[in-house]
Amino acid sequence: MRITASHIVEWANTNAKVTQTHLPLWIRRLCFDPDATRQLSFPAGDSTYTPSWDGVLYTEKGNAWVPVGASRWEIGCDQDTRRKANAEYRKRTDQTSEEERRACTFVFVTPRRWMKKSGWVTEQRRKNEWADVRAYDADDLEQWLEQTPAVALQFAEELGLSGWGVVSLSRYWDLWSRQCSPAISFDALFMDRSSVHDDLNKRIQTDSPDPLAIRADSVEEAAAFAVAVVIASGSPQDQALVVTEPVGWRYVEPNPQLRIAITARTETAANPVLRDGLRVIVPYATGDLTSKPKGDELILERPNIYEFEKALIAIGLEESDAKRSALSTGRSWTVFRRQKATNPAIQRPAWLNAPQSASLSLLCLLGAWHADKTADRQVVERLAAHPYEEIERDLRQLAGLDDSPILSIGAVWKAKSPLELLSQFGERITSDQLDRFFAIAREMLSSPDPQLELPDEERWMAQVRRKVHPYSGLLFESVCDSLMKLAVRGPEQGRLQALNIEERVAGLIHELLDGADGQRWLSLASYLPTLAEAAPDAFLQAVEKSLRLPDAPVTRLITETRSSGFEGCCWHAGLLWALETLAWAPNRLARVALILADLSHLQIKGNWGNTPSESLFGLFRSWLPQTAASLTERIKVIDLLISRDEEAAFGVLERIATDGPQTATPASRPKWREDDAGAGHGVTYAEIHEMLAVAKERLFRISKGDAARITSLLNNSILRRREELPKVLVLIEPFTKAAVTDEDREILRTALRKIIHWHRNYDESSTIELDEWLGPVESCYEQLAPQDLVTRHRWLFDNHWLELHRREREEDFNERDNAITQLRTSAITEIYQATGIAGIENLIALCAEPGIIGVTLARVVLNDFSLPEWVATKGEDFIPGTHITWCIGGFLRALSPPVSGELLQNVIALGKQIGWDATKLARFLVLARPERDTWHLAETCGPEVYKAYWEDVRPTHCGNEEDLVFVFERLLEAKRPLTALQYSQHSLKQTPPTLLFSALQKLLQGEEANGPRMESWHLAKMLERLENSGEIEKMDLIQLEFALFPALGHGQEASAATLFAGIMSEPSLFTQLICFLYKPEHGEREEPTETSQAAAERAWKILHACKRLPGIQADGTIDEGVFIQFIDAARELCRHADRSTMGDQTLGQIIAHVPADADGTWPFSPARELLDRPDLEEMRRGFSIGTKNKRGITSRSPWDGGSQERNLAAYYRGQAERVQYTHPYVAALLEGIAKDYEHHGKREDEEANLRKESF
Repeated sequence: MRITASHIVEWANTNAKVTQTHLPLWIRRLCFDPDATRQLSFPAGDSTYTPSWDGVLYTEKGNAWVPVGASRWEIGCDQDTRRKANAEYRKRTDQTSEEERRACTFVFVTPRRWMKKSGWVTEQRRKNEWADVRAYDADDLEQWLEQTPAVALQFAEELGLSGWGVVSLSRYWDLWSRQCSPAISFDALFMDRSSVHDDLNKRIQTDSPDPLAIRADSVEEAAAFAVAVVIASGSPQDQALVVTEPVGWRYVEPNPQLRIAITARTETAANPVLRDGLRVIVPYATGDLTSKPKGDELILERPNIYEFEKALIAIGLEESDAKRSALSTGRSWTVFRRQKATNPAIQRPAWLNAPQSASLSLLCLLGAWHADKTADRQVVERLAAHPYEEIERDLRQLAGLDDSPILSIGAVWKAKSPLELLSQFGERITSDQLDRFFAIAREMLSSPDPQLELPDEERWMAQVRRKVHPYSGLLFESVCDSLMKLAVRGPEQGRLQALNIEERVAGLIHELLDGADGQRWLSLASYLPTLAEAAPDAFLQAVEKSLRLPDAPVTRLITETRSSGFEGCCWHAGLLWALETLAWAPNRLARVALILADLSHLQIKGNWGNTPSESLFGLFRSWLPQTAASLTERIKVIDLLISRDEEAAFGVLERIATDGPQTATPASRPKWREDDAGAGHGVTYAEIHEMLAVAKERLFRISKGDAARITSLLNNSILRRREELPKVLVLIEPFTKAAVTDEDREILRTALRKIIHWHRNYDESSTIELDEWLGPVESCYEQLAPQDLVTRHRWLFDNHWLELHRREREEDFNERDNAITQLRTSAITEIYQATGIAGIENLIALCAEPGIIGVTLARVVLNDFSLPEWVATKGEDFIPGTHITWCIGGFLRALSPPVSGELLQNVIALGKQIGWDATKLARFLVLARPERDTWHLAETCGPEVYKAYWEDVRPTHCGNEEDLVFVFERLLEAKRPLTALQYSQHSLKQTPPTLLFSALQKLLQGEEANGPRMESWHLAKMLERLENSGEIEKMDLIQLEFALFPALGHGQEASAATLFAGIMSEPSLFTQLICFLYKPEHGEREEPTETSQAAAERAWKILHACKRLPGIQADGTIDEGVFIQFIDAARELCRHADRSTMGDQTLGQIIAHVPADADGTWPFSPARELLDRPDLEEMRRGFSIGTKNKRGITSRSPWDGGSQERNLAAYYRGQAERVQYTHPYVAALLEGIAKDYEHHGKREDEEANLRKESF
């Protein structure tokens, strides 16, 4: 509808106040020209009451209504237009300097008709007070609006006029975004869509006559996104509009000022106006490929769930509600708008009326399935009671609808928003369909997991061993999710409530878990959180009952959990997440806490972060409790826990009362239930302090009389503070009495010693202040001294580094070491004087570091004690690792060389007298320092002892080079090459290469098969030493590196440089490896032996690790002639060996590592010439394999999709285009690689989309 002057006058008459505040806004929009306006100020709204000009404008290009240059504007809405115009003219003329007036045009605007307007303008111009004077009334505004259609459209909407089949951008956005509560903001809609946002912004700036398509879940959302981008970009809205009906193009066509036309529906763009300077944007639905316009396209994906949650929080949803809404809406703004609609007209989707909508019941119940899985298709057929072909035909029709409720990702069919589908379609589900669904769920969930048939260490290979369910994991998860969905939201549907849906779900879960054996719990381990949320009471009853059974089958989930490494599986994680989910509800907190307390007593193998004790503590953490229970309720549950399981309660309370920085992992939350609403995000400081006070009080109460618990309190940073420590000392006081065991006293004494040590050495308080409050602690420490001297002094020999209960901070290392030595020697002397050597022996047996006792014994003189006799009689067989052997070793190595030598001789003499054999003599000598004197003494004991010594000794350091060589040679003679290599691995420069080579050869011959383990890094360094020495024959080194290659491990293969150089320079060596690895192509084939199989595995590793190229020179360049000669010679030898096919393929894989030419063309010229030979199809196949394999491991964001693969496809296609006219076979090869990467990219896209739907 056209805006007339009468419309404007009527607006002024009926809405005088609105006209006064809004008219400046419309004048501002009419005046603005993005290419010419340099200054623009027209205050509108409340700002119209300021005393400044109604409008200030400067433009470099004017038009019939806008003067060029500077102009000053006054707007009057009074009935007496002439009086208002005169008053404004006179006031502004008096207030404005003559210099400014001479450079400006005065403009007066009124929304009324002014018959004598021309006369007034002429009269003012004659005064020559301004550069020019103009006046516009309603008739002028009508004409002006005709030339600015987008502004006219917005103005018409304010006047209440419509009928053109077009709306303004602001009107369309308001209608779309504000029909739900909370309203959708620009930022929310743009979340996780920045790249599309920026791309669209760039494209609307280009003058392309072709339509630009935007694909989204729904046409409305695509159009709204385009509108939001244009508005948010700051582009002038007077140059853009939305076409809502085909008739709207009649409005667009005669208005060349319009630059952007966004169609509200796909069909509206059937016959659009297309011209230079007009950008037409056409939205269409994702599944509706038939309606896709030709030309450019932007794809508007749904945001990932985390960004969608952020967007929901930003528009006002609480965090837990945001998470549930993100799940329930399927991350779709269209679905969110429908679920939160304030307008009932948009609550019911159009797809409910589709002829094929009956098939939606399948997705409503099953949720998702994989069409490539036969068992999945059979389940769908069974539920639908129709052939799968008919069902899929209906689904494809539904998937093509605007705002379709279903997704098709590769072979997967899935509900976009399962909860909305149930809400919209639940009433149509029949009782027969429900019966069939429950029968299917029962059958699936009661079947044992086939991987449990495998040994624990092989279960990670269940896919390879084909020990998997016939159904897809997707179907399993979706069926469990449907049970939860039906139980939680089904009762909201009248028909489902009448069918007792919640009770049916609970009954099924009771049937599955009540009295279940360990295999059933393991089979359902991954689905326990979902089943628990579906039927909380049935789940808790089943767990509680299982724990009461003699074998407690549910604990198999913990006992079956072992390694946390690559092959490990945390079977119990699902159970813990299930219990955490249920604990959010205050009425279930106590039951969950008691179950977790029971489970916390079981040993967890591996270093898993998911443990029952961790989950239990998380429920009560003072600053982030993972439950909706109030503080009072949490304290009541803690008291219940104390009464039922005091040990578990102590562990929780102790962690609550821990000081210092802490981290927390959020507990599992309900997916559909709202038990966690508003909870779990932190509490007030008052609550934190109250919980800490409760924890401390309960800890003191339940620690009374328990030395281990009191020790834990002393180790707690909060409870050993000055204000709390006296309370702990009260608990300790009874332990100073004689009736208490020495062990309990020493436990407490050790904890007090640490406190005294820290405060005496690191507390910055004054000595007087420290003495005042630390005095009682030190007094208590002294009173706790055990009666038994061994127990009292054992701490001195439990660790090399001691924390003394005195100040020692100012002492240097020697002073401190002397003090500790004095304490130890005094202790040994005191024990010996009181109990004799028996006390020393008792100390040796009980302390943690008996070697320290040996060192101390070397420094004291014990009366009436013969060390040689004691060593000879108490040494037993000098078995390594025993405490007495450890002590004697410390003793012998602490003695000075003369004393040590004399003692060794005396003991050996005594040993011989009492009948020591050669083995025992050698073991005794092994305890002495490994030095020349010891070796000489061993030699003097005879060849048998000497031989046994070198078979047993483990030298720990190298002396001079002469000693190193001597020890190395003796170890080789003793057939201990691994020990010799380990001995020299840090002194390779001093080790003769011939000795290294000899040791490695002996190692390969099987000597010292059970010797110490050698790291591959050290082995690589040894090979480098041999490579660089030049002392080893090339063929000997090749053979050595061939044999040792598997031991080099991943990452050290390059150390076998001579081996790779030989393979790539000697065609016969290359062929030999091919013959090791592959059988002949013709004739009879021999069965592989263990030796030939080992050689084949080694050859495979070598060939696949070979990155060296034939003909490579010292400077890194490749001799082209040598390159081709090697390939041809190797091919000929492989042909004679009847291995042509695999020889060519392997050569192709090696050639894949060639560089590019100087101009960037890849592969380089000699490889292109070779690969373009028509008969080398197998080599080209190998080249393709090698090209893909050399890419190695890739990493990407879970939602990146196949962008990496598309980039690679573009690269290889570009290389193919470079050589398509010179090397057609190579071009076809490269094009094939590009297509393979394109297919790979599509698979990655599908996987990424499935991952998005799974979160």
